[in-house]
Amino acid sequence: MNDQDLDYQFDDFAEGRLNQDAFVAFKKRMEEDASFRAKAEEHVRVVEALKLYGRREVVLNTLREISLPTPTSVRELTSNTAPVANRSVRRIWPMMAVAASVALLSIVGTLFMTQSLETKQTAYYKELRRNVEQIKRSQSMIIADIASKEKPAPLPGRYAGTGFLVSGNGYVVTSHHVIKGADSVYIENEFFGRLKTSVVFSDADNDVSVLRIDTSTNFAAFRLPFMVNAAEANLGEAVYTLGFPREDVVFGEGSISASSGYRQNPNAYQVSVPVNPGNSGGPLFNSKGDLVGIISGLQTETSGAAFAIKSTVLLDVINEMPLDSLQAPLVLSKQNNLRNLPKVDQVKKWREFVFIVRVYNNK
Repeated sequence: MNDQDLDYQFDDFAEGRLNQDAFVAFKKRMEEDASFRAKAEEHVRVVEALKLYGRREVVLNTLREISLPTPTSVRELTSNTAPVANRSVRRIWPMMAVAASVALLSIVGTLFMTQSLETKQTAYYKELRRNVEQIKRSQSMIIADIASKEKPAPLPGRYAGTGFLVSGNGYVVTSHHVIKGADSVYIENEFFGRLKTSVVFSDADNDVSVLRIDTSTNFAAFRLPFMVNAAEANLGEAVYTLGFPREDVVFGEGSISASSGYRQNPNAYQVSVPVNPGNSGGPLFNSKGDLVGIISGLQTETSGAAFAIKSTVLLDVINEMPLDSLQAPLVLSKQNNLRNLPKVDQVKKWREFVFIVRVYNNK
């Protein structure tokens, strides 16, 4: 609604020309909008002042139409009438003069009051506009000032490796070397987003760390479909892995190429699975979808050789964890629902529980 339409509406309200619905709507807006109410009340006052001015104008015109006797006619009237009539004229003349003076003063006063109201209303609107413009300028300056201030740079996140859920009550396994020295550790994937974790136990000798998810997430409802294999894998057994050597999850497959790891470490396998640094901490599965190892990394001293910590070692680490480091018992799944599924379907299930690990350092 433009200013002219608003003035028309104010006029209709002041003159009582609004129908019932329009009047109710107008009063409701006055109750809800203090600025609108002030403008309406000011408009009504101006209209009333103009009405008063109109009434004074009518009185003035009436007085002007009265044929007052001129001094000459008064003299004639005095000479040709009785003394009583002469005295009456003399009494009426001062009264008429006073009435005319009062009318004139009323008109001048009304004009001054009307002009004053209009001037005050115009000044009010001008002042209001100035205040609004000043507020706008202040807001713009504040926003510009905030934008110009140098914001503290976020802590650099080190894209470290891979982790996987090992328990439905929120425990994640990764490699110790992935989170070593971290001040904070976050995990994320496409299914659960970004989750903050705390390191609850770390075994540097076996390169295994257990994290607890701090973000409230109910993994128990998923009932992890895989088991941690309590037996060692066989030489030549087919295996595959999921990990994050880049931002997208990557599948890799191969076989157990040696029953011991780097420098004949009995706690690890050598595997012929292509891996990169981002794969560290990722799960290694057999053809049934059971967890048989944790990718530990690539040893450049052994050309093209990758290694994985055995699942039996992971079970030992979990059993040795002090109970006071856990908020809830770390409960492992005791059944495998992936056993009879094709590898593609196993991967679809497993990838829900594999995460990229991001490490943050304050220094």
